[in-house]
Amino acid sequence: MITIAVLVAAVFGWFQLRDRISDQGVEAADKCVEGSAVLTVAADPDISGPVEQLAARFDATAPVVRDHCVTVQVRATASDAVRTALSAGIDTWDAGALGPRPGLWIPQSSADVEAVTDRGAVDGTPRSLASSPVVLAAPTAVADAVNAAGSSWADLVRLQRDPQALGLSEWGGLRLAVPTGSDTGATTLAVAAIAAGVRGDPTEALTVEQASSRELVSAMSELAVTDTGAAALSTSTTYDALAILENAPGPDAPFHAVPVTEQQLASTDSSTLTAVRPQGATPIADHPAVVLSGDETSTRAAAAFVDFIRQPEGAQTLRDAGFGVDEAEYNGVVAPPSGPVSDALLAVLRNPVLPRRATVLLDVSESMGTTEGGATRLQNTVRALNEQFQRVPDATELGLWSFSEDLDRALPYRIDVPTGPMTVPIGTTPRRAALDSTAASLTPATGSFTYASVLVAYLDAVAGYVPGRDNSVVLITDGPDDSSLSEEELLADLTSAADPARPVAVNIVRIGDNPDASSFADIAARTGGTVDAVPTSDSPDLIDRLGKLLY
Repeated sequence: MITIAVLVAAVFGWFQLRDRISDQGVEAADKCVEGSAVLTVAADPDISGPVEQLAARFDATAPVVRDHCVTVQVRATASDAVRTALSAGIDTWDAGALGPRPGLWIPQSSADVEAVTDRGAVDGTPRSLASSPVVLAAPTAVADAVNAAGSSWADLVRLQRDPQALGLSEWGGLRLAVPTGSDTGATTLAVAAIAAGVRGDPTEALTVEQASSRELVSAMSELAVTDTGAAALSTSTTYDALAILENAPGPDAPFHAVPVTEQQLASTDSSTLTAVRPQGATPIADHPAVVLSGDETSTRAAAAFVDFIRQPEGAQTLRDAGFGVDEAEYNGVVAPPSGPVSDALLAVLRNPVLPRRATVLLDVSESMGTTEGGATRLQNTVRALNEQFQRVPDATELGLWSFSEDLDRALPYRIDVPTGPMTVPIGTTPRRAALDSTAASLTPATGSFTYASVLVAYLDAVAGYVPGRDNSVVLITDGPDDSSLSEEELLADLTSAADPARPVAVNIVRIGDNPDASSFADIAARTGGTVDAVPTSDSPDLIDRLGKLLY
């Protein structure tokens, strides 16, 4: 009996000890033996409001992570500011400018994350918390016209440059604003959607090589300038641009549309602006939850808060703020651009390659048969020209004339390819191919009747003047003039032919030494043109000079 009593007492004591240990563990957890910890969340201003609400509810549950009492502090921080800071390295975070280093980042788009994924700043795989499609905010008349035309994102390039494309004579072109100030992630996504649409496969991510291609450089350059000649790009914020459009939504406004997220437009409660969603794949601001690299307590706390947001109550809070939280049905989603791709596209918008109208007047006199660097001057020049023929924007108008002596019956010049848009073929041959093959077929002839040829080319350029772009004759020559027309007579004739309303510059590229150098300088000065001298035709300077005059 004594033995049984001892065993019962031992077992009873063990249960008491176990319960006491358990109670002590609970008590230790409740007291957060490791102290308190603050999870800082850097949230894009678009979503920071509902995230703050959810943070307060999360704190009310008294969360404990690794024996730390966790509280959440949400800071509304522009996605581009965080992206820039993380690109410089998470260890260089400027707490003075941006506040405490965050453990969780909720940017506007995965495009922001793409820019820093190779910096070692991200822990795990980000997942979307809330989404909103990118749309165009526009006055009702413009919105209806864009929708009625069934316009895609790629079509916006044409609508931007063509004042008749909308079918609203009093409005002119689309005049899409491209704000790039703080909080303009919608701009990045919209520009990427336009570029991807032009390329033809919007659901596949653009590469830097594609973003730098002639096709996309041409498209971005045309998008950069409205039908009034004003720059589309500005340093305004999205909300500044919206406010300007809201206050001046008429035909004479500087712009008629601005890219925004649907949630941004709804938050303004605008009564004059309508959302336009171009057809095709849709760019999405997906607001991913990005756990940033840090200590284990921080990463676990961030993960716990993300899980809390994903609960039904949290999802409803995001819906109430105008976001989507379910898998939305879109006709394809535009792949978010990487940082380098966005930079390449915006670089063209900042420095567009503007279309020109230029007639190349090429010397094919006997001296152009001089050998330099293993090829003739003419062959070297044609090679440099062909490089530009392939680069110029589609909207550029380009032509090729050659001159020597009696090239076309008794005429010293010949119109090899008439000046016209690069998109307009010569017969059945694409203009680029026609320029390339025609230039390659040229051979040196005899004399150099430069002045007479310049005058006729200048008269043709004035007659064919295209408003809103640089109009020029690009003279490429290596020799003096052999014609009977004097310099004084040429200058007088150029002055008589000039029309202030139709300015045409004669830009001259001289190859080698030339006794008529001062005369060429006078011709350029009289027409507002330039003179560039290159030592030899095989010099890299020739390609550079022609690039500046044609591209």
